Amino acid sequence: MISNAITLMIAVPLIGAVLCFAAKSQARIVALIASLVPLFISLQMYTGFDKTSKLMQFVESYNWVPSLGVKYTVGVDGIGMPLVLLSTIVSVLVVIYSWGEHDRANQFFALLLLNEVGVLGVFTSLDFFLFYIFWEIVLIPMFFLIGNWGGPRKSYAAIKFFIYTHIASLIMLLAIFGLYFTYRMPDGSRTFDMLTLIQATSDKVLFPPALINLIFAGLLFGFLVKMPAFPFHTWLPDAHVEAPTAGSVLLAALLLKMGGYGIFRVILPMLPNVDKMFVTVIAIIAVLSIVYGAFLALAQKDLKKMVAYSSVSHMGFVTLGAVAFTWLSIQGAMFQQFSHGLITCVLFMSAGTIQHTVGTRIIADLGGLADRMPKFAVLMLAGFMASLGLPGMSGFVAEFTVLAGSYATLPFYTLIVIFFSVAITAAYHLWSMQKVMFGPILPKFLDVHDAHTYEIASMTAFILLIILFGVQPALITDIMGTAAYQVMEPVKTLAQMGVI
Repeated sequence: MISNAITLMIAVPLIGAVLCFAAKSQARIVALIASLVPLFISLQMYTGFDKTSKLMQFVESYNWVPSLGVKYTVGVDGIGMPLVLLSTIVSVLVVIYSWGEHDRANQFFALLLLNEVGVLGVFTSLDFFLFYIFWEIVLIPMFFLIGNWGGPRKSYAAIKFFIYTHIASLIMLLAIFGLYFTYRMPDGSRTFDMLTLIQATSDKVLFPPALINLIFAGLLFGFLVKMPAFPFHTWLPDAHVEAPTAGSVLLAALLLKMGGYGIFRVILPMLPNVDKMFVTVIAIIAVLSIVYGAFLALAQKDLKKMVAYSSVSHMGFVTLGAVAFTWLSIQGAMFQQFSHGLITCVLFMSAGTIQHTVGTRIIADLGGLADRMPKFAVLMLAGFMASLGLPGMSGFVAEFTVLAGSYATLPFYTLIVIFFSVAITAAYHLWSMQKVMFGPILPKFLDVHDAHTYEIASMTAFILLIILFGVQPALITDIMGTAAYQVMEPVKTLAQMGVI
C-alpha cells in the first residue's frame, strides 16, 4: 500500500492545478494525469480496505497548530471511502468529457482539479478545523466555473450559490466553535478532533439541552443547505442552469454529497443527545424534498433544470434513509449517495451535449434527435432509466433499499414517498426522453451530428459503472455495512424513548 496515501491523493491534484494555471496548450493533459493518480491511489485504498474493521483506516495525523488543538488528521471508514472513490472516478471522467474546452482551458482544468482537492479533503478530514478549510475551498472553483464559463445569468447564479452556501458554512462554523469552546481534553487543552467532539456531546453536564440543540441545529442547517434539502434548495436550479456542463456534473455528483456526508459523519451520532423533535423535522424535510422535487421536475421546460430538481428529489432519499435509523435504510442511503453521484453525471452530460450540439435545452423545441445521434441516444436513455429506478441499475438498488429499510420505522412517510414520487419520477423521465429523442426528427436538426468521441467515452464509462454496481452492489455496500452498524448504535437510545 502507498505510504501517506490520502495526503498524496490530495496533493497531486493541487500540484496539477498549479501546473495547469501555468500551462497553455497542454493543460488538459496535465489535468488528466493529475486526476488519474488520485484514482489509482483510491483504487489501491479500496483493495486494501478492511471491510470488517470499525476503526478509521489509512490514518495520518500531524500536529499543525498545537496551541489551538489543530491537527492535520485524515482517514477513511465505510462512510468516507465510497465517496473518495466516487470523487476520483468523477474527476477523471469530467476531464475527459471536457476535452474539447478551449476557452481559457488552463484555468478551466485547474479549477476542476482544485475542486477535486476540496472534496477529497472534506471526505477524509477528521479534524473540524481542517474539515472546514476544505469545505470552503470547494466554493472557490465552483464560483469561478459558474461565473466565467456559465450561461447568460452566470453572475447572478454564481453569487446566489456563493451567498447561500457560504452563509450556511458560517453558521456551521459557529456550531463547530460551540463544540470547541465547550469541551476540554483531560489535560485541559482544547481540540478540533471530530470524533472526540462528537462523542463528547453525550455529556449532558458539559452540553446542556439548550446548548446542544443550538449547536446541532447549526450543523444540520449547514449540511441541509449543501445537499440541498427543501426549503433550502432554491440556489441549486439557478446554479445548475447557468453552470457549464462540467460544473453541473461536479456540483451534483460531488458537492451535494458533502451535505450527505455530514449527515452520516456528524448529525446521526449526535441525534440521541438532542431534542427528539429533530427526528420528526428531518423526516418531514426528507419527504418534502423527495415529493416537491419530483413535482417541480415534472413542471420544467428546460431539460437541465428538470435534472436539477430531480437531484433535490433523489437526495431526499439520503435524508429519509438516514433518519429511518435501520441498518438497511442507512446502508441504502449511503449507497444512494454513491449511485446518484454516477447517474447524475450522465444526466447533466446529456443536457450539456444537447445544448452545444443543437443550441437549445428547451424540451418543447426538441424532437427526434435519436435519428441523428444514435450512440448518444442509447447512453442518454440508459442514464434516464437508471435515474427513474430501472432494475439492474444502481439507482433501483439504492432507492429500493432506502424504502424497504425506512418502512420498518417510518411507514407513514415511506408510503407518502411511494404514493406520490415513484410515478411522478417515472413520468418526467419518460416524457422528456420521448419528447427529446424519439418521434420524427425536426427539419432544423437534419444536419446534427452525434456526440464527440470523448463525450461518448466518458458517458459510456459511467453507464458501465451504473450497471456494474446495479448488478453487484456488494462491491460498495460491503464497505458501508460496518459503518452503517456503527451509525445505527444511537437507535437503541431512540427506540427506548419511543421516538421510533
